[in-house]
Amino acid sequence: MRTSAAKKTEPEAPATSAKGAGPALLESVAIVFTILDQLAAARRPLGVTELALAIDEPKPRVYRHLASLRQLGIVEQDLVSEKYRLGAKLVSYGTAAGEQFDLRLIADPYLTQLRDQTSQTALLSAVTEDSALVISSVESTNQVCITVKPGNRVPHHCSAQGRIVLAYCDPATQRKILRRELQAYTDRSMVEPARILERLALIRERLFEEANGEVLEGINVLAAPIFRGAEKGDELMGIIGVIGASKDVPSPPPPGMVKLVQQAAAALTERLNGVSYKHLGLAGAGKN
Repeated sequence: MRTSAAKKTEPEAPATSAKGAGPALLESVAIVFTILDQLAAARRPLGVTELALAIDEPKPRVYRHLASLRQLGIVEQDLVSEKYRLGAKLVSYGTAAGEQFDLRLIADPYLTQLRDQTSQTALLSAVTEDSALVISSVESTNQVCITVKPGNRVPHHCSAQGRIVLAYCDPATQRKILRRELQAYTDRSMVEPARILERLALIRERLFEEANGEVLEGINVLAAPIFRGAEKGDELMGIIGVIGASKDVPSPPPPGMVKLVQQAAAALTERLNGVSYKHLGLAGAGKN
């Protein structure tokens, strides 16, 4: 029996982005996660046409990706309506990710401290692609309190956490999101693209955001970004803030309340080797 030696080949080099900043984002992967983000944000089954319009992609392309995701158990299709929803398989992924993701563990004492300092419910959100997902909360000890359950994905355009994430997205992603039809949850919801872009610049300048009555009337959220140090500068890691009735978290927010939220964000940023708050003199504040 003849045998031949296998030809030795060099491993393929990973594709790099046009800017030479590392591996390029595969378009198919980006579309998959955009679809999953949209299904999560909708909190109801969506049809192919709805999804294609929402993410600004051709309907056949969206259908092909959904078909593959359905075969893998990542999404499920309703037999009657033929619409798609997130699959049960994602629950196990979410549980595993939660166990491995330690931002909640690091932030827990800061959330408790912020709750005690402000008497309002403190929230922690993680960055998910181009939006924010609430991953932890410490409820106010008041007899009547306002809170948000972990797992809630906030709107990009009319929430404090969502706009903070949007502020640190690349310009192309910002334009793509702002081309969509932006839902007005209340009369206060910010839906004008030009106005939102101005607000994003302000967020980057002042390092906090509020959204008074934009999702629910009479409810305000005051939040600040959490960064981690990276080779090319700080990267947005999450958002910490407080939620309460507009009378308790007023607009514009009192400087003292802004400082408390920013102190928590600055302390977490410093623990993650970020430096974005040093110019405000807030680095090192809060619990260790």
